[in-house]
Amino acid sequence: DVSVRFDEYPTETSWDVQRINDVGDNIVVKTYQGTYDDRETLRKESMCLEEGQYQFTIYDSYGDGLYAYDDDEINSLYGGHYYVTSYGELIVEGAEFRYSETTSFSLPLPSAPSTTP
Repeated sequence: DVSVRFDEYPTETSWDVQRINDVGDNIVVKTYQGTYDDRETLRKESMCLEEGQYQFTIYDSYGDGLYAYDDDEINSLYGGHYYVTSYGELIVEGAEFRYSETTSFSLPLPSAPSTTP
């Protein structure tokens, strides 16, 4: 799942998920700049991905990520946040980036080690 709480300018934000090492078009899911227009709103997109290597990239066309910047200082009052999960397990989260941020991950996620003797 990809969840994004948008900042004051959601039309600047887009994201995609790409499968790594596929031949041809490897974009699995893509949103476009202008897709979302609900300011300061949380949107969740669910998808089913096969086992494999992936890359999640989030973009901001203005270059202030999901935070508002005032003279290069973060103004978190109007900021947003994003996170990517698989079956409730956190893969990546963030908000503070400029034009884009990319994270690679594998599915299935590694299991947590057992604490039972």
